[in-house]
Amino acid sequence: MKNNILNIALAFAGVAALTSCSDFLDKAPKEELSDASFWKSSTDAEMYISDMYNSLGWSADDAINTDDATMGIKWAAGNESKGVYDPSDYGWKSSYTYIREANLALEKLPSVSMDDATRQKLEGQAYFFRGYLYWDLIRSFGSVPYIDKPLTLSDLNNTEQSSREDVYAKAMADLDKAIASLPEQWDEANYGRITKGAARAIKMRAAMYYGDNQTAANEAKAIMDAGVYDLWDKDNTGKYANLFWEETDGCCENILVIQYNAPDRTNYLIGWEAFPTLGWGGMDPTQDLVDAFEDKDGSPIYESSAAGVVARDNNGNPTARQLSQIFDPANPFANRDPRLEVNVLHHGEEMYGVTIKIAPNRGISGDTGIGCHGDATETGYYQQKWLDPSINPQTQGWDMGKDYVLIRYAEVLLTYAEAMNNLNPLCQEAFDAVNKVRARVGMPALQKTDASKPTYCGTQAELLKRIKNEWRVEFALEGDIRKWNLRRWGDAKEVLNRKYHSMVYTYDDATKNFTPYVGTQHVSLPGSKYSDHNYIYPIPQEEMDLNPKLKQNPGYGKN
Repeated sequence: MKNNILNIALAFAGVAALTSCSDFLDKAPKEELSDASFWKSSTDAEMYISDMYNSLGWSADDAINTDDATMGIKWAAGNESKGVYDPSDYGWKSSYTYIREANLALEKLPSVSMDDATRQKLEGQAYFFRGYLYWDLIRSFGSVPYIDKPLTLSDLNNTEQSSREDVYAKAMADLDKAIASLPEQWDEANYGRITKGAARAIKMRAAMYYGDNQTAANEAKAIMDAGVYDLWDKDNTGKYANLFWEETDGCCENILVIQYNAPDRTNYLIGWEAFPTLGWGGMDPTQDLVDAFEDKDGSPIYESSAAGVVARDNNGNPTARQLSQIFDPANPFANRDPRLEVNVLHHGEEMYGVTIKIAPNRGISGDTGIGCHGDATETGYYQQKWLDPSINPQTQGWDMGKDYVLIRYAEVLLTYAEAMNNLNPLCQEAFDAVNKVRARVGMPALQKTDASKPTYCGTQAELLKRIKNEWRVEFALEGDIRKWNLRRWGDAKEVLNRKYHSMVYTYDDATKNFTPYVGTQHVSLPGSKYSDHNYIYPIPQEEMDLNPKLKQNPGYGKN
């Protein structure tokens, strides 16, 4: 019954006379529905609230805005991935459209005829979306206009910005109201609606971003104690990869999702992310990401900085000290954290009946070799996380019903681990939480008692470094998680202002002999750029042109 919200929203789209009654993603202000002729029943209100679910956004491709991946579909690499923060690339009109919807709903709901329990849940969803959208706005732009009444979008053109701190406080208050009003779980017919746990998770994420470790820990613990969510395949039966396939939609780990349901609403995640010949190329994991996965005994592969940067020479080979005693650079996928194989498709591996060959020669590598195709890999790797083997990438891969997962329970555990280590260094609660994530894939527990083992963390900084890496490998290629983590940790300048790296290899043009992972040949990748002011984005140029009262963020030109 995963299509109930979709059907309601599609029905609402027809009532609202949007541009396409079959497109769930159509967006438009709902002024024509704000009068008394519409707000008559709980059905009207439910239709209106359901439309707000369109405000949730996610893109796997956001991983290219970090050191984890580059864009295989060359023309699709945006300015941000190159370190260009152009005010004309950004916008917030859609966010304020849905904020207006939330404001209107909160004004109208008290007068609509319905039972109190239904009204409370509808108000809870409206408070959630308003809090979520304002939090997303201040994370992106800093100081933004704050409006809590159903004004038209044109009214924004004469509104000054409120401080980030003021908007943050109001957003958190909205999330508190949502938490108080929403149920822990909905019935099956309402799969996908915002729950108490989802509202707590967004509040947790917001608090963590601004360094409120206690609030983040409290909300994470409340989610953990509720007993509603858990890790998928927590007992490590070998089904971790399935977590990212359509079969696990609605599983115990998924807290906040963007709902899809073929044929009513579909996405093209696999068609876009599959390698050339069966898709469009998608993201290419970097060598930097590959090296972040530990060996199976829990040892980091190479020594790295506090931000996880591994030093390399001009040929792309590590100059950092090798830490693992069992890692073989010539056979780098052996004896590694199982999550590496889940995330990274590599030379010699078969997927969808195609053997991946990375040699830079189309005659022996088909379209999958480095530079052999317009969308072929530039790092020597392809992403694998989303490649459900039961879905044909050339057909269903462009018309999928898999939900996008915005927050899953592993984030709650890692947030709790990080926050508790910040509050009470090396506390057992921090170890227990991060080790649940590791145990799910059979990785050995981090510990503070035996310094002879590679899992030893004897200081707060050492445990934080391992937790940061756990964030990276657990959520590899999952949208914007690493992008925002690098900012909140203060690591973005070190990480983004350097070259990224492809695999190294040896290839003889005359003999066509190819040896992966060993040699001095590689692809030169420029990486990105980051300055302190890029912690927030520029105020959108369109909004600056419309509203003379807006002040541009420092570092982006005129204020």
